[in-house]
Amino acid sequence: MKTLRYYLLRVISLLLMAFVFQSCLDSTGTDSQLPEPEYSHNLNPGRSANDFLSDSSFTNLVVEIDYMPGYAPNERALDSLKAFFQQRLHKSSVTIKEPTEIASGEQDEYSANDVRNLEQDNRSTFAKGDTLAAYCIIVDGKYEQRNVLGIAYYNTSNAFFGPAYDEASNGVGAPSRYQIEATSFRHEFGHLFGLVAVPNSGTEMQEPHKDPDHGNHCDNDSCLMYYATETTDLIGNTIGSDDIPSLDANCKADLQANDGR
Repeated sequence: MKTLRYYLLRVISLLLMAFVFQSCLDSTGTDSQLPEPEYSHNLNPGRSANDFLSDSSFTNLVVEIDYMPGYAPNERALDSLKAFFQQRLHKSSVTIKEPTEIASGEQDEYSANDVRNLEQDNRSTFAKGDTLAAYCIIVDGKYEQRNVLGIAYYNTSNAFFGPAYDEASNGVGAPSRYQIEATSFRHEFGHLFGLVAVPNSGTEMQEPHKDPDHGNHCDNDSCLMYYATETTDLIGNTIGSDDIPSLDANCKADLQANDGR
């Protein structure tokens, strides 16, 4: 026969179990009070092309730049990058934040996954309100494809490889450091803007001009988006002048068709 003590223990046990299960559920809010989804910064390059080019979602742009020791970006090249944004984007304001030195990765070469991990550890500026944010990192090793100056690896992110800049700027008649960095910065942002025919970017070719042999690049060897401007081969494309390559008419038309300038 079950005693009163038994029934009291059963009641206490059930009450304790109810408390434990309830503590695993948060019923303090409703679905309508959940935060809005954050802007995604880890999509494929080109997916934010229209957000860069137009003012429909973002009217301002801010750019964060991190660099490893010995590879602070050339100030004149950053001025050139800002001018490029002002020429091609519909933005009320463009801000390039003061570059920040970060610790060396202590690697001779970096993969795309390596720089993604570095961004996760170091990036502090993200899209908010009417301001789109972009991120650049300059590392102290070469890319795994060793003559590459820079890569676009996320929809708002680029990486650049300092030792490749060193290599491209050495030798008689080599381009200046300003030329190399300004060209490389502009070229990789060109890919973020969807050039040339980057899938799912909305930046479609108005006339055929994609280089069939070199991926998402222009077939005009005088254009900023020619494949060699992404590599140390750009020495043959700049011919020792103080200028940097510009976008050709086809690339400009592609940007304008996706709400750019």
